[in-house]
Amino acid sequence: MEKEEKKIKEAAKALEKQEKSVKATVLISLLSSATGVSPTSQLWTTKYTPQAIKDICGNKGQVKKLQQWLQDWQNSAKASFKKPGKNGMKTFRAVMMTGSPGIGKTTSAHLCARLAGYTPIELNASDARSKKLVENSTNINNTSLDGWMAGKNTTLATGVSVSDKSVLIMDEVDVMSAGDRGGVGALNALIKKTKIPIICIANDRQAQKLKPLMHTTFNLSFKKPDVNAIRSRIMSICFPEGLKIPANVVDQLIQGAQSDIRQVINMLSTWKSSNETMDFDQGKALWAKMNEKYMLMTPWGIMNKILSPYAFSPTSRETLNDKMDLYFQDHAFVPMFMQENYIKVDPMRARQLDGPEKDMKKLELLDNAASSLSDSDLVDTMIHSYVFCYCVGGIYNCLDKATPRSEQHWSLMPLHSVTSTVRPAYYMYDNSAFVGPTAISFPVWFGQNSKHGKLQRQLADIQVRIRLRVSGDKSEIRTSYIPAMNLPLVQPLTDNGSSAVDEVIECMDEYYLSKEDWDTIVELGVGESKDDKILKNISAATRTAFTKKYNTMDHPIAFHKSADLGKVPKKLAGGPMPDLEEAFDLDEPEEEEKEDIKPKDPTGIANDKLLKVGGKGKASKGKAKVVKK
Repeated sequence: MEKEEKKIKEAAKALEKQEKSVKATVLISLLSSATGVSPTSQLWTTKYTPQAIKDICGNKGQVKKLQQWLQDWQNSAKASFKKPGKNGMKTFRAVMMTGSPGIGKTTSAHLCARLAGYTPIELNASDARSKKLVENSTNINNTSLDGWMAGKNTTLATGVSVSDKSVLIMDEVDVMSAGDRGGVGALNALIKKTKIPIICIANDRQAQKLKPLMHTTFNLSFKKPDVNAIRSRIMSICFPEGLKIPANVVDQLIQGAQSDIRQVINMLSTWKSSNETMDFDQGKALWAKMNEKYMLMTPWGIMNKILSPYAFSPTSRETLNDKMDLYFQDHAFVPMFMQENYIKVDPMRARQLDGPEKDMKKLELLDNAASSLSDSDLVDTMIHSYVFCYCVGGIYNCLDKATPRSEQHWSLMPLHSVTSTVRPAYYMYDNSAFVGPTAISFPVWFGQNSKHGKLQRQLADIQVRIRLRVSGDKSEIRTSYIPAMNLPLVQPLTDNGSSAVDEVIECMDEYYLSKEDWDTIVELGVGESKDDKILKNISAATRTAFTKKYNTMDHPIAFHKSADLGKVPKKLAGGPMPDLEEAFDLDEPEEEEKEDIKPKDPTGIANDKLLKVGGKGKASKGKAKVVKK
């Protein structure tokens, strides 16, 4: 503890020296400008911005790569970006920094640009970044706007010296909205011909809209910093500010913020405005009520967290509601993940025992967890399933065959979270890492359920095809006919090989079965007729001969549609079926038919019997033919 306090004091002194030097430069800039920000009113995130690489929390290797890339960029441009270098970065005109928000990506980009002698030009989500604006407003050939306005050898309000070299920082590239239409494509085109370095920053590298940038940028992946590294940085900030806060409270804030350094610093700066100290309960209340940052976890992450000993250790501060919140993040998947993986772990509660006692304790814990999961199935039935009831005098009586009525007792969801997730984890939590044989696996039920649905559809097809020869519903076909069909359809191929192909095809034609139906019958086999055992006994040559022989022959069809044989079905006369809106009501009186009234001919030729007018469909020659009597 003493060594850690000395390190914190040394870091705080270094921050004070940096702050004094920054204040001096800022005061000079404030005197030369009409408006400015006082150093005492600056945000902590701006006031304690890292001034050296050692001040950055975590990802120092990636930051050094970025700094080296910026330093070598001019030489790479002279070589037309054809020399990859040690890490392959010299062939790229731009880099893509990806990682969670608040872990120092933008700060690292600005710091590396300053250390490499560049002036950063930043565009983020608050700026319009459409295709036209990216092409026109980004002047990549001139120096920065600040240098042009203030002249050379000047200093910005942030303490960054303006130079004749610029670097473009495109922050939050993955959140370009509809107002930025075409911005990613224009940015990609700009990267291909840029004459200055470009640093793109995003949270999700796999975002769909970032696909154009995957081949033109070098990916620098930033991870969440370690809690110890963030704690030392936070404590070194709190010390000169006079905020007394224990280390365990800082750890709690860091874990709650998902290692978001910016979020933690902003929380502490707000707290310091009205308080001088913070204990554990105050820190928890601050996080839960004022600065909650809710992040969804994957089912794998939920299993790793709830099956870890931290959730149920005597020193754990997680309440029952905190554990139930993990269930409600995905109440459909989490219970199934628990049911799939609880049996694979080595329970911590049986670690201290040996021999038969340990085995008996494991069985006891497994029994308790399995009983809790069984109870959760009963609760889930009352929440989601249907009960068949009939109503007499307003009273519902349940029967096997009646009107279905949904239970939908949604108020039992908290009980279901305890019985399906929290209670089994209480019995079976493990201290070891979930890797190798004990790795969290996806529930097998989903694959088996999909296979069950496919086989049900195929069984229905077989029932339809063979109904001219046999009688029975799907269950009877499955339990009685399918096992019997293995003898004439499958057994000859295993015993006699290719010589039995004609016999098998003849039997299939008798029952109107296709090659796909034969595959389904093999897949539905059980016991000694299971598909993997049967297919091992049938050689590859026999199966090939069977398939070729079947495809070259004609087979009977019990019934067919004209569309199946390539013929277009005939359309019925009478036009299309009337729509419901076009249907007429029989009660309405019908309109009387109007007589056809021929238009009057002013010349009178049409009524002249001595003149014959040409009929329809013949070309008129323009002359009338006179008929002599």
